[in-house]
Amino acid sequence: MADAPLVLNDVLCFMVNKYVKTHVRQLKNVLVDFYTAELLSEAKECLLRDIEALNLTIKLPHVPRRRDGEGRITREVDDLISNFNHLDEQKCMSSLPTYVSANPDNMPSIRLFAGDMNVIMITMEKLEKRVEQYGSSLSAISHDVTTTEAVT
Repeated sequence: MADAPLVLNDVLCFMVNKYVKTHVRQLKNVLVDFYTAELLSEAKECLLRDIEALNLTIKLPHVPRRRDGEGRITREVDDLISNFNHLDEQKCMSSLPTYVSANPDNMPSIRLFAGDMNVIMITMEKLEKRVEQYGSSLSAISHDVTTTEAVT
């Protein structure tokens, strides 16, 4: 691994480091939101060149080198993910060069998305209902204690 060449590519640096740690859907959303179609296309071209340089005996799925038209950015991301999936299935990820970034600001941060926040909000609502139930129970117990003390 120490002998692996360094390749300057922000997109691939981000993808290699987040590929295993992040759900594919979230990774795709982050890539589509943060990067331009041109940067994603350059990253795909770089990845394809690096894969070819490995001279692997496995056959990778066909990925067009150039995408145009509507939805281009999504298709570029799908192509990148497809190549990463195939390399991962064949256990060839470690054969890739080490991708680095010139500036961490050129890479997105993984943040909470609507779906993740929804899980937190549902948990908060359940907690709020329980606190209300406990409050009602405590109020009833307090009333009983006060009534019992008044009688005695």
